[in-house]
Amino acid sequence: MKRKYKIILIVLISAILTYLIYFFNKDEKISIVALGDGIASGETSYNIDGISFNDYIKEYYDSKKLLKNYDNKYAFKNYKINDLINDLKNNNLHEDEDLFIKQILHNASLITISIGEEELVKLAITKDLDTDYLKKFINEYDDLMYLLKDITEAKIVLVGFYENKYLDKGKVIILNSELSNIAIKYQAIFINISDLMLNKDFYVNDNSFYFNYKGHKEIAEMIIHSI
Repeated sequence: MKRKYKIILIVLISAILTYLIYFFNKDEKISIVALGDGIASGETSYNIDGISFNDYIKEYYDSKKLLKNYDNKYAFKNYKINDLINDLKNNNLHEDEDLFIKQILHNASLITISIGEEELVKLAITKDLDTDYLKKFINEYDDLMYLLKDITEAKIVLVGFYENKYLDKGKVIILNSELSNIAIKYQAIFINISDLMLNKDFYVNDNSFYFNYKGHKEIAEMIIHSI
């Protein structure tokens, strides 16, 4: 009789432990932080922010009731990689934030980064983007990731670069190859969006290098499927 009760007790304890493991691990909510320039903020050819791929990611998790928090204060037009590095080093407080940037990133579970496309395009218009400058830029990206990995344990997604009328294919190949290596080095996820430029449906017009909502939706789906 005692053996029977002992077996029942073991089964009961196992059932409780199984339930507790399931309960504490099921449907964990996600805190998303978007970092980057106008590509990350959904900048349009009309000089205003539209819907970005980050917004679509937010909507996806929100629709599944899995969104805990979404912060895109550090994603805006003309934000450069060096600006972001300085914000991290100085632990700056955004004028619309209650938390310092390191606190925001520390609390994140997913960080997306799309930065540099605007900066490189503007430089390509005014000067020749030589290999030395690209090397300097990649080194800055490595510095950025080094700082981030010291601040957060969040999953980090790096969105790559793409060819446009100002940034040629050869430089994009170099940049994406180096960025992919950085992603491997820091255990991040690299999203190659270079093929999107081949689809004219993703742009408002031929003169703009900013994606329209279709392009951003495609990027969001690529990111969601990769995490």
